[in-house]
This record gives sequence, structure tokens and C-alpha cells, in this order.
Amino acid sequence: MITLYHQDILETTRDIQDDSVDHINVDPPYNIGFDGGKGWDNIANYLDWCQLWINECARILKPDRMIGIWGTLKDRQFLDLIRIVDATGLTPQNEIIWSYNWGGRRKTNFARKHEYCFFWSKGESFLFDDQAIRIERKVVKNIRTGEPFAEGTIPTCVWEKNNHTTSADFCNWHPTTKNIDILMRMILAYTNPNDTVFDGFSGSGSTAIACIRTGRHFLGCELDKDYYVKSLERIGKEETHI
Repeated sequence: MITLYHQDILETTRDIQDDSVDHINVDPPYNIGFDGGKGWDNIANYLDWCQLWINECARILKPDRMIGIWGTLKDRQFLDLIRIVDATGLTPQNEIIWSYNWGGRRKTNFARKHEYCFFWSKGESFLFDDQAIRIERKVVKNIRTGEPFAEGTIPTCVWEKNNHTTSADFCNWHPTTKNIDILMRMILAYTNPNDTVFDGFSGSGSTAIACIRTGRHFLGCELDKDYYVKSLERIGKEETHI
């Protein structure tokens, strides 16, 4: 089931019960003005606002489950956001670095072509389905025994995936859309089939589509009316192909 509200995240979470969401994956505004002129990426009292929605996410997340929060170190506010999450009592875990080699770049320094998704669990332990996300090994035989490995390997924390403009999944109407394959791997790792994934900044609807493709339920919201309407269209097209 896919449920998307045209609401602010604090309005949506207000009606969600404590300890009821299986996984949270959110891509909040970075407060760096990268919003195509819409204004949603320029927020007054940014960190105070972050404190509010982070507290709500910590409240609704189930014990022994994971929340991922996207961000960039292009602006050091993300370090302050990380400290806010740490202070909620959630347990810091790993971070995923999404690396991509596409788009324009300056000639005066190395191109910044990556974003972070930091993860915290609610409690020390957390669900991790390693069998769902294994990839092909670069070394196919055990060096010590000479025997071929029976299964793939768990990926590292650096994932390279481009958002090619020629891909059917490319979304040209949202400036910060995340790659669906990247989201799918996260969801497969940290949830079971039919679990509910929450995204309070749905944007282009990519998390919802990742949920459809992995057999998970989606619960989310998007404040921008234009993005909300276009997301519903995008999600609807995905559902017709199931």
C-alpha cells in the first residue's frame, strides 16, 4: 500500500503511533538554496526545525530498526544535524556514500560528486538482511582454499550509481531526486517484505517507487503541491507495471 499526503512532516507524524514504523529514509532540505528557486531549501531557524522532525522520527520508529538521513558536508550544518540525532538516544551506525560521476564540474578543484546517508538504529541491535543485498565478488575463489565462493559479498559503504538522463527512472522536474536502485538496496537491507517505510520529504516519490519494487508499504508526505501531484502521477505509472 502506498500512502502519500500533501502535508508538512510534522503534520503527518502527529497522527503516527509510537514505535510503529519499520524503517525511515528521509532526504530533508540541506538549507543550501538548491531548490530551483522554489524556496524550500532556505529555512529560518533550520536546526531548531530539524530538532522537531528528528524527535518525531525517533518516536515513531520501531525498536531495533533503522533510520537513514541524507545530507551533504558541502555545508557543515549537516554535522550539527548529526549531533541532534545522536542526542535523541538513537544509536549511530554506518553511513552510505552515494558516489556518482555525472553532471557539470568546475576546473578549479576536485568535483564533489557524492552524498551521504547516515544511519541510526533504535537500540543497539537492528534488522539487517545481508542475503538480500549481496553482490558479485571481484575475487571469485577463496585465496586460501582455492574453492569458489558459494555466494556473493556484502557491499562496502561506498555505492557508485549514476542518474543517467537516458534512464527511464530519471526525474527531470525535481533537482535533488535520489537514485531508486540505491534506495532499494537500503530498503532490502533494513526491512522485511510488507514492512512500512516512512519518508517525510517525499520529493519526487523515489522512495515510494523503491517500496513498490521491493514489496514494501510506503507512508510519506510532501509539502510542495507541484511535487506532490507529479509524484502521484509517477507512482501511478509504476503501479500499473506491477
